[in-house]
Amino acid sequence: MNSEVSPSAGRARHWALALSLAPGLALSPRRRALLRDMRAFCRALPRALANPLPEAMYNITPAAPAPADLDLIRNLADLAALLERRSPLGLCLRRSLTRYHFLRRAGLPVAVQFGARFVGGRPDRDITGHAWLTLRDTPYHESGEDWQGFVIMYSYPPTEA
Repeated sequence: MNSEVSPSAGRARHWALALSLAPGLALSPRRRALLRDMRAFCRALPRALANPLPEAMYNITPAAPAPADLDLIRNLADLAALLERRSPLGLCLRRSLTRYHFLRRAGLPVAVQFGARFVGGRPDRDITGHAWLTLRDTPYHESGEDWQGFVIMYSYPPTEA
């Protein structure tokens, strides 16, 4: 997770996301079902990631696309990741992998980037990691402050998006 974004700014964004989605969730059984599926996916991620990363990514990549509203999928995936706070996985990893799975299932050829950098940009500090999506080598709905400065250590799929 990016240490340069203040915790209060992050919480405000999280609350804004939840509040913006609440009316649609209240009125739509389909949206509630999709959010339930996404939360179940988030809860299963630690088990899936017990395998080597290439194998885990292969296993969570859906086989065939099913057209859907991409903005809704992205926002509900973000909410699902936020709601699964007891997960041993960091928020950016839960969010990126949930977005990845459900956006790919909708036919969008996104890729996941796994990056690392020194905390504060100094090699005498600890290393931090981050995960984000790209679409055609461009960060997909990701603030620059969240991914800039990270060195990509692994991408999946390796040659797409």
